[in-house]
Amino acid sequence: MVLFFKKRIFINHLNKYSMMKRNLLIGMMSLALVACADKKEQENTEKLTVENTEVTADPKELLGKEWKLKELYGTKVVTDTAVTKQPYLKFNDLATVSGNLGCNSFGAKVEFIGSNSIKISEIVSTEMACGSMEIEMQFGEALQNATNYITSGTTLYLNNAENTTVAVLGSDK
Repeated sequence: MVLFFKKRIFINHLNKYSMMKRNLLIGMMSLALVACADKKEQENTEKLTVENTEVTADPKELLGKEWKLKELYGTKVVTDTAVTKQPYLKFNDLATVSGNLGCNSFGAKVEFIGSNSIKISEIVSTEMACGSMEIEMQFGEALQNATNYITSGTTLYLNNAENTTVAVLGSDK
């Protein structure tokens, strides 16, 4: 009987120890969960702040400047030496844009919707025969695919619907 009593005390002691361990584990997991939730909220707040500063572009800032093409789809543009014109855009007003695609001049409609949305459509260009038409074709495609823009100083970024930069242009002004 004494052995049974000592065994029972030992089992009760183990149960108390297991219960304390379980409570400690639950407490640590709760703290970790709260810490992760706070970090996620902080990341979302930081992301929101960055997004809010990026989308404050004013379309009037684009007017009257010659925006020269610097990059297309992440690749630096090197113009053909046989071509005398560098590809560029010029926003004539808040409804039209013109410029040069690399060889041929063009004109198009432009719409600014919301804080940084852009739609360039109805592109009409001259039809001169030139050496390499690769940049010209890619630039025309980038203009049609642009759905939003961001300006940073003298740099204009045209982005597609997936927020991938399709063209980077620079201005002297």
